[in-house]
Amino acid sequence: MRQAHKFYIAAISTIMLASIGGNALAVQPTHFTFTPRFQDPDPGKRIWAMQGSQYVETLPSGRRNTFRVKKPGTVHGQSGTIIQKIEEPNFYVFIADTDAPRKELWWWRDKGPWNFMGNMQDVMPVRID
Repeated sequence: MRQAHKFYIAAISTIMLASIGGNALAVQPTHFTFTPRFQDPDPGKRIWAMQGSQYVETLPSGRRNTFRVKKPGTVHGQSGTIIQKIEEPNFYVFIADTDAPRKELWWWRDKGPWNFMGNMQDVMPVRID
């Protein structure tokens, strides 16, 4: 009985913390797909999935790119997460939060500007308010 009581208190606390601040609690995508609109030697839909503290991008050929999460960020008015490609440390990607009005991906290299990659599809988790 006592353990059940602790479980209910923990569950209620979690729900209360999640509701504080409304949209202030952003949700980082754990899975999404992306189809590049630019010329690429490996064209087609790419699958992105969070594995631990990293994102793994799986290309149509089966090749994988791994990215480490660097920090929260804002790009072109969107809140999200900035990640760094492990195999190419001067290449960064911005992933918009799941509750962002535009589900966008942007890339940045060296000292250039942020460049639009495209829109995410099949974004999970979806935030329910």
